[in-house]
Amino acid sequence: MLVRYLVSNYLRSAAGQAVRDKMESAVSEQTQNLQEMTDDREIPNCEIAIVFASHIEATGVLDQLEKIVSVQCAGFVEHTGNWNGLDVVVVEAGDSWRSIARATTAVINLYQPPWIVSAGFCCALHPKFRNGGIVMPNRVLDTQNRRLDVGFKISEQAVKETTGLYVGELLTVSEILDTPKKRKQMHKQTGAVVADMESSVIMEICRQASVKCMSVRVITEELDEQPPELMSRMMKQKTKAGKLGALSKGVFTKIAGVKEMWDMKNAAYLSSERLAKFLFGVIEQLAKTTKSSEAGLSKETH
Repeated sequence: MLVRYLVSNYLRSAAGQAVRDKMESAVSEQTQNLQEMTDDREIPNCEIAIVFASHIEATGVLDQLEKIVSVQCAGFVEHTGNWNGLDVVVVEAGDSWRSIARATTAVINLYQPPWIVSAGFCCALHPKFRNGGIVMPNRVLDTQNRRLDVGFKISEQAVKETTGLYVGELLTVSEILDTPKKRKQMHKQTGAVVADMESSVIMEICRQASVKCMSVRVITEELDEQPPELMSRMMKQKTKAGKLGALSKGVFTKIAGVKEMWDMKNAAYLSSERLAKFLFGVIEQLAKTTKSSEAGLSKETH
């Protein structure tokens, strides 16, 4: 969560934002044409779709895709390619629940994947869960205490045999849990052991569309972890001008804080790589379950 805030705010300089604005303007002019071309272009096969919120979370997987084709869609970025012999679609859906729901719905309508994986970063709500650990939630819930069971559950034996692998309830929240106090409060209220900002949205869309879904997360913030002082100051600002002012002041007065935030960004890339390594095996198993189901259905219809 803190990493996402870092990428969304600290790494966007005013000059960089100006460049992005021009790029987004150019992309928006092409979006309508891209949508009009959808009916004419050949839709790639999709065995698994993986939905991330941000590019930094998806980087580890994207680095391993072969024959990758990337398309800027309306509100999200879509990548198709081959991973370990499987045809996959990787989506960078965006930060808001609305953009995540829109991207997930679009992928389902266009590709009709048998499985969708909600993947990315999460924070720990319990001291047992450590940075770098992989979490496969057995249930996903939101702050209204609505619960959704995942479509694929790992065996207890596999958890015991895999170092750094955790299973438990995941909570989806609408705002960053940036302090230990907020994380402890969420654990007390819900019993969840980790939290993210999108899985329940993705899983609810999949439930309504009758698409199998699961979540796989890597822990990037521990229970008692505090944000860097400079980031904390930025987060207290309500306007973009205020955030930029806090950043500018910090750059010239708190060099150590700037370094701390860059270290945090680098750690995020390592976490993305670790997540990709685990997902590599997960999608292989999901593909096998799909093929087994299709084979069983074929025998029943003959």
